[in-house]
Amino acid sequence: MAQEIVGVERRKYIRVNTVFPVEFQVLSLDGSQVLSEFSQSFTRDVNEGGMCLEVNNLKDELAEKLSSKTAKLSLQINMPFSAKPISATAQAVWIKKIKEEPPNKFLIGISYETISDREGKRIVNYAKALQLRPKLIAVAIAILAFAVMTTSVLVSKKEALRKEAEKKLILIQQERQKLTQALDNLQLNYSALTSKLRTFEEERQDLEKKLELAKAEARPEEVIKLEAELAKAQAQLDGLNKELARVVTDKGKLEEQLKALEEIKAAKPVKVTLAQGGVVVGKVVLETTDVVRVEVPTGVITLKRDQISSMATPTKEEIAELAKQRMELEARAREFKRRKAEESAEEAKEVAKVEVKVPKFPLPAEIVGKGIVIKNKRIYINGSLFFIKGIAYGISMPGLPPGVEGGGFHKIPTSVFENDFRMMKETGINTIRTYEPLPDSLLDLIEKYDLKVIEQVVYPSAYTDYASKEQLTSLKRIATEVVKKHKNRKCILMWSIWNDAPFLYDEPGNPIPHYGFDAVNNFMKEIYLAIKEVDKSHPVTAANILNVEGYKLGFDFLDVVGCNAYIGGHGYGWKGEEDALRSVKAMVEISNKYNKPIFITETGYSTFVKKDSQDKALESQIKSIDESIAGIVIFEWADEWWKGGEPAVHNDHIEEHWGIVTWDRKPKPGLEVVSQLFNSISTNSLGYAEK
Repeated sequence: MAQEIVGVERRKYIRVNTVFPVEFQVLSLDGSQVLSEFSQSFTRDVNEGGMCLEVNNLKDELAEKLSSKTAKLSLQINMPFSAKPISATAQAVWIKKIKEEPPNKFLIGISYETISDREGKRIVNYAKALQLRPKLIAVAIAILAFAVMTTSVLVSKKEALRKEAEKKLILIQQERQKLTQALDNLQLNYSALTSKLRTFEEERQDLEKKLELAKAEARPEEVIKLEAELAKAQAQLDGLNKELARVVTDKGKLEEQLKALEEIKAAKPVKVTLAQGGVVVGKVVLETTDVVRVEVPTGVITLKRDQISSMATPTKEEIAELAKQRMELEARAREFKRRKAEESAEEAKEVAKVEVKVPKFPLPAEIVGKGIVIKNKRIYINGSLFFIKGIAYGISMPGLPPGVEGGGFHKIPTSVFENDFRMMKETGINTIRTYEPLPDSLLDLIEKYDLKVIEQVVYPSAYTDYASKEQLTSLKRIATEVVKKHKNRKCILMWSIWNDAPFLYDEPGNPIPHYGFDAVNNFMKEIYLAIKEVDKSHPVTAANILNVEGYKLGFDFLDVVGCNAYIGGHGYGWKGEEDALRSVKAMVEISNKYNKPIFITETGYSTFVKKDSQDKALESQIKSIDESIAGIVIFEWADEWWKGGEPAVHNDHIEEHWGIVTWDRKPKPGLEVVSQLFNSISTNSLGYAEK
């Protein structure tokens, strides 16, 4: 039975899960005598002050000397991965015989007598490391497992993306093959037609020779016959030439479509389904954890992740439609350049003419060359009539708050605005009406496309205290700051100082009954006069609602009277042309009474009421004004999603459907009729007139 020879309080040891060898000699207590040869032992436990050794075949007399402390041990501790053993001397603290039969076995608890601190700590640190090893291995295994799992997910995603990309490429390749086949067929047709033309031309030339010969030989019957054959041959040639021209045109279109398709292929198209309904097909130009930016033919759209239901590969039809839209935009851009070139050429011709055209009515001499002038109830710019063909324009995009200051303006790509102004110019629009001051970057673009601006510089409303001098001072300051900043801009046509007066649509309601007409009118006049003090070059206007209490607000001092007049009806109450003509007649009477120009600052038709009636309504509105007033502004350019609730949702609300283009700038019914009529009206004219 195992017997402990010396019982001493055990030290606090660290259990070592592996062993390392320790060679020892038994020495006399003073170290002068060697009492044994070097023997082998192995560690059990260690601490900074000593260790527990497991020893085999230790002589009992040596064990007795160690336990009685009449001898000590000289140690050579062989640490794993150490080139040199650690030397130390130690005394036995306790000894326990755990096996009697040969070979015997002892456990000896020793306390270092001599060992460097560094080596003692090294032994303990190694022991601690061995203790931590299972945990570290477990952590390493967990990290490895996570890495494997993450890698697996990434590989799966990558594989899914690869398959998605392959699918896109297959669809595009199929469409490309169709276009290439059609192009090859046209090329064959072209070659066949060219060959026929050569043959027919040779036959025609042969007939001409025969005809000349018949005439020379005076064979009248033969001449008549040959002339008939020649005429027939010429008709066939003309027909072939027309057919060839058509083939060349079709070939050009197909080549353009093929080019657009190749661009789409390089762009890797995507179909984004919106959470609230609707689909966007385009190219992903930026994708983060928060947003996805998709480039569509008309610009770049920024979508929040929570606005997106799914992203997938477009169908063949959708890819083809995307290519078609891109071609249409490029064609419109070319047409715009062509028309600009023609206009420039016409202007050059006009300048070169000696004879000056006489306008429909005499143009006062003092008007010429004086910038923007109000005369004869009309607007002139540098001596030429300026008929306002306007569009109301708000700064907005789905999912963003409206407006410049505090709105989503800075998140809307510049390309969206440039595309808007280019499209407006192509549509025949010459003036943009705003509802807030515009930043210089937009005014620069507007000037690039030679458009004018009626800029809203201040916004008194139903919430204004018309008895407050402080509020008046503040509004005057706001207005004059904008005017000072922008008054030298080429694009500025007029300043606007309020909208929808007398503000029936705001919750506080019409301020006239509360403050009195004169008080409100004088308040507004103070703003007008403050602007005139800093800028006498530009007229000041505002927008009123007709036929309500206080509708004459500002008529006595404004340079140009503006009316938000939805002639023909508003929303569900569409009445038609007769109502429109009555409204125009009322405005003409106002213009005559106050001897100043009047124009419509807002009119339009919401497709929420009836989707397919917008074109008819706008046609009636534009034609109804005839040459009676100074211009018309269509409300509005694009549908704005913020007006009926959440900006990310196109709500079933009448206010969100007034645009003549959709939020992503696709034409609505009104765009074509506005384009036809506005392009038929010269800016230097009195307005629309039946041809």
